[in-house]
Amino acid sequence: MMESKKSVMIMMLVALLLPLKQSFAEQEPVSDIRIIIDVSGSMKKNDPNNLRAPALRMLVGLLPDKASSGVWTFAKYVNMLVPHREVNDAWRLEAEKQSKKIHSLGLFTDIEQALNKATANQKNDDAKVRRSVILLSDGLVDISKNDDVSKKSRQRILDIVIPRLKDANIAVHTIALSDSSDHALLRSISLATDGWYEQVDNADQLQRVFLHMFEKAAQRDTVPLKDNNFKIDDSVSEMTLLVFRMSDTKPTELVAPDHSRISNQNLPANVRWHHEDSYDLITISDPQSGAWIIDADLDPDNRVMVITDLKLKTTNLPNNILIGETFDFEASLTEQGETITRIGFLNLVDARLKEESETAYSVKQDLNTMLQDGIYRTHVGKTFQPGRNDIVITMISKTFERQRRQSINVVETPLEITVEQLIDASTRTHRLTLKPDVSLIKTENLTIAALLTAEDGSEWSYDVIKGSNDQWQLTLAELTPFEEYSVALQIKGETQKGRALFLQPESILLIDETQQQEAEPEIAPPIIEEEIIMEEIVDDEMADLGDDLLEDIDEEVTELLDEDSVNNEGVMSASSKLVIGNVIILLFVAIAFFMWRRNAASRKNPGDQL
Repeated sequence: MMESKKSVMIMMLVALLLPLKQSFAEQEPVSDIRIIIDVSGSMKKNDPNNLRAPALRMLVGLLPDKASSGVWTFAKYVNMLVPHREVNDAWRLEAEKQSKKIHSLGLFTDIEQALNKATANQKNDDAKVRRSVILLSDGLVDISKNDDVSKKSRQRILDIVIPRLKDANIAVHTIALSDSSDHALLRSISLATDGWYEQVDNADQLQRVFLHMFEKAAQRDTVPLKDNNFKIDDSVSEMTLLVFRMSDTKPTELVAPDHSRISNQNLPANVRWHHEDSYDLITISDPQSGAWIIDADLDPDNRVMVITDLKLKTTNLPNNILIGETFDFEASLTEQGETITRIGFLNLVDARLKEESETAYSVKQDLNTMLQDGIYRTHVGKTFQPGRNDIVITMISKTFERQRRQSINVVETPLEITVEQLIDASTRTHRLTLKPDVSLIKTENLTIAALLTAEDGSEWSYDVIKGSNDQWQLTLAELTPFEEYSVALQIKGETQKGRALFLQPESILLIDETQQQEAEPEIAPPIIEEEIIMEEIVDDEMADLGDDLLEDIDEEVTELLDEDSVNNEGVMSASSKLVIGNVIILLFVAIAFFMWRRNAASRKNPGDQL
């Protein structure tokens, strides 16, 4: 009886502790992705083939179950194309159907109204939801024929809409599909909300850009894809393949681990296949475990996304950071939400980190020596380059493979720095003006210090003073003429996301431009020009001399003939002989002078002989 009571008590205790143990597992936020698409008349030119529609269908097919999403189109008015609901098969079918209604017939471009309506029910931050907006536009804020009305709308976006989106923790990813887009505004919206900004020169790029935006908004588990080969393990309950293709290439096929082939014309019951001219989107439930092959062209944007209980979890880095910022970074494997700490299991895992950038070679790290209590810990950011940087984490064992990629935009200079020398000053004076990017940096507690260094190593420190319009200025007077100075800046403050900021931009050189102008000597004409001029003069003189010699010869011969220097018996007189002798001498003189001048010119310009 006592043992029975003990068993009941133990079972009750386990029942009480079980929810407590499960609560320790950190839940991944649910993705809420809202898509806003411009349908104004200018899209006829910038998206003539209406590639927005297949790009939207691709995005819809990639969205995971239990995420929530909605689609809005806008021009003068805002239309809810697909109602905002939880994503499931019925929602996807409705979204695919409605995507055919995307057009290019609207008037005006009311970005303010589109952002407000699409996020109307998102008032406050919710830690359980990862909120994202994907905004595609090809134009400026244009809501009226009156330019002042449109300008006021643009300013309200900056002053009212953006702060509200920030407070609700909504990341707005913006796509500018035209050179005429308001790039400054779209970039400001993304930076201020820690979203991603992308400029698209051609609508053909839209689908790939939508993929990158999706990966920002919904962090799906993926497996590594190498030369179109990948492995699926027993824990995968569903996989989705995105395969990009050219319109003139052969149809995509899959080769399963049992060597059977799957195509769009031969679909098993567990396969859904969505085909577009430029991509195939394939979803397979309960896929075979083992090695798979994608029989199609290689493409760096091909993806294999999986639904699995065995997940790769990593630190979520900001989308936008400043050059010089570094971050602690963690990665771990989880099973049903709990971190795997079994050392026997983890010893069979090869964990790698790779940093990729657009301007430098990849940097690789071996994470295996950094494992502690089931977590791989390292540091990233030191080698980041300005522009896009990717962090790729890969974990591979004999039984499974997982990979996760994050893209980070690194801003090189969050301040606009201008340097001018005051010409009208009584002494040599330089003025530095610094204007921080307020979408990245908080200006309330920003401090800027400067260190002026002379050529002899002498140093003077200054505080840069804040002026009007969020500008900081430093005026340096009574500098020594001709001498070169350098100014080193030290910037301390806080980013808009609350991260501590410490920056030291490259030193600024101060050169005495006024004194340089005064000291510059007069530039003498090149000698080669003088030689060319002299040659032209000599050539002219030769031509004149030749003309004179010919005239003299002509006169002598004419005179000889006129005087009938030859007598009736055909015998030439002594005077005629003398004249003809003079003519021959003159001819020899002219020929000799001409040959001498030609040889002299050839020696000066040897290339003329080629």
